[in-house]
Amino acid sequence: MVKVADRQAERATLHQVAERAGVSISTVSLVLAGKASHRRISDDTRDRVRKAAEDLNYSPNLLTRSLRRGRTHVLSFYNAFRKREEADVYMDTLSSAIEMAGGEAGYDVLVHCNFNRSAREIYQFLNGGLADGLILFAPRQEDPLLAMLHKASLPVVLINGRDPGRIFPSVSDDVAAGMRLVSDALLEQGHKRIAILAPRPGESPDADLRIQLLISNLTDVGVSVPEKWIRPSGQDAQAVLREFMSEPMPPTALFCWHDRLAYGVLASCDTLGIDVPAQLSIIGYDGLHWPAHTRHLAASVQVNQATLARMAVRILDEYIGGYQGPLLEEVLPVTFSNGTSLGLAGSLQWSNQ
Repeated sequence: MVKVADRQAERATLHQVAERAGVSISTVSLVLAGKASHRRISDDTRDRVRKAAEDLNYSPNLLTRSLRRGRTHVLSFYNAFRKREEADVYMDTLSSAIEMAGGEAGYDVLVHCNFNRSAREIYQFLNGGLADGLILFAPRQEDPLLAMLHKASLPVVLINGRDPGRIFPSVSDDVAAGMRLVSDALLEQGHKRIAILAPRPGESPDADLRIQLLISNLTDVGVSVPEKWIRPSGQDAQAVLREFMSEPMPPTALFCWHDRLAYGVLASCDTLGIDVPAQLSIIGYDGLHWPAHTRHLAASVQVNQATLARMAVRILDEYIGGYQGPLLEEVLPVTFSNGTSLGLAGSLQWSNQ
């Protein structure tokens, strides 16, 4: 049995190919690079070089080649949340979309998934020459990685994040338009008693912005959200729903700051016998269908992840190619779907059995 170290040591070199073919190393390089016709290398010599390379199972050292050419045709993708969970529909969808968009643009995609490194180690790895550019997902403005990347020449584009230094381009969904669609949909269905599930302030910039916009939109038309109806999303959903629905005048609609939460709430409603949407309408955000024990399709702001990924790859490719124009900050239009969980504000009472 051949050991891995022995196999690596046996890797053929250009010198060995040249010796077997009886030509110079430069001739081998030209033939294998497809440039033989430019240097008038004979067909016989080409055939000998290719035969020698095949016999020796020669493969070029891609890292050496990329350093010589200045391009690897690889893009890095790093999740600034620094965590990854199994069956994460959002990240599965986004990662796949970036993979597809990268391939369409002629790049391979290197997905970084070791989140045990320090910020300095992450920076050194991302900036180590493996990739032509970096797609950085959802960095916080105070993330030390951003400040380190500012000092590098590595092209970077942010998804769902803005660079406080105004150096890196970004792409994001139109959250302001999305939350306007949410508030309009609620008001059109007659909802004025609206509750919210969101993380604690500061835990998620995305959630903070969505909640801020929703409350502002509703306030503009005279609808207020009681403080007691803004509940942390980490609490037990069934317990929160029982409290809400046991009130004399319970909320008729509940906004969940993302779809994973919305589908969990829908499953809890089914368990508790809460009639959706007759007794309670549920709205989420992202337009993703998470596995849950519910027959419902959540009403939600629809964000096209495939288009978002293509936008990010296209902009990053422009910067890799030497773009020097104004900072590119593109916003993806969104739509809204009522699903099956948004209906008219009802007056049916819930029986807590």
